[in-house]
Amino acid sequence: MAADDRQALIEFLVGLGASEEDLAQYAAELPGLASVLALRLGRPTLTLADMAARSGVPVEVVTQRWRAAGFPDPGPGVPVASEGEAEVFTMLDAAEKLFGRDAVLQLIRVMGLATARIADAGVSAFLVNIELPQLGGEQVDLAVAKANAEAVTLLPMLFRGIEVLLRRHFLAARRSLLSVDRQAGVEVQQLAVGFVDLVGSTALGQQLSTAELGRALGEFEVIVTDTVTDMGARVVKLIGDEVMYSVADPVVACRVALALTDALRAHPALPPVRGGIASGAVMLRDGDCFGPVVNLAARAVKLARPGHVVVSSDVRTAVQGSFACAPLPPARVKGFDGEIELFELTR
Repeated sequence: MAADDRQALIEFLVGLGASEEDLAQYAAELPGLASVLALRLGRPTLTLADMAARSGVPVEVVTQRWRAAGFPDPGPGVPVASEGEAEVFTMLDAAEKLFGRDAVLQLIRVMGLATARIADAGVSAFLVNIELPQLGGEQVDLAVAKANAEAVTLLPMLFRGIEVLLRRHFLAARRSLLSVDRQAGVEVQQLAVGFVDLVGSTALGQQLSTAELGRALGEFEVIVTDTVTDMGARVVKLIGDEVMYSVADPVVACRVALALTDALRAHPALPPVRGGIASGAVMLRDGDCFGPVVNLAARAVKLARPGHVVVSSDVRTAVQGSFACAPLPPARVKGFDGEIELFELTR
């Protein structure tokens, strides 16, 4: 970086509130300091021990919360939080009194994972769509710093959007106590769980460039998310080339899988998909689904032919009158004793 360009960059950062300590700490990544100045809630001045002293709880508890949020243990005496951040961590005491410590720690873990993913997606979008185009221009570092500063002005809108979406998802997720297994202390629901994955995605990755593969997987995510939600089911998670979804009605689960096989069969760039569905008692935890039903659905999808859907015997019984099911040869499925009856779904 030319001396004049560096001086212009430093003057811009100082104008945003950068101190000499900031400039020294971020000397190797000065353009990114512009976003740091806007993102942090003040300079870190409080250690975990300081936060514990303020809230009146043991430092071990504050450390547990810190780790649960997804941050490494900084060690004794290292400032990690500003005044505003410390306030949030001490406010968790009220939540612990209501829900209990273990439940709050688990909620913090879920929040940490979810917000880390949002942050990673936002940073990736900035790098690809905003910072990359700046590289061919003049005063690149200053241009990137200004782009960082401009991008973070959108944060209030993002935070408001997260609040609105979270409220709506809370409303959509409301359930009754009837779904709780009182003896086990966990939530259990009767659900159909489906998996749909791209066939030959490994070969696809070898055929396409990185950019092309990214676009293809992006299209896959859009198609499956729109299809699953439009048909009244819930996307549990997307795992690269595979989607896991759930819904109370096995008939709907089958319609979703068939709709996805139809949509991807006609896609010009993506390979066909296959599906696997099982139904029964499913344990719900942290927005995910667990149990033998989930495991069986995950195994069933691997036994399906491209463009086809394999279902369990429980699903076959539930959808009689809506779909036909052709019996498959009894199969030995990893994790299950004996041979399992599976069926290929037809219209």
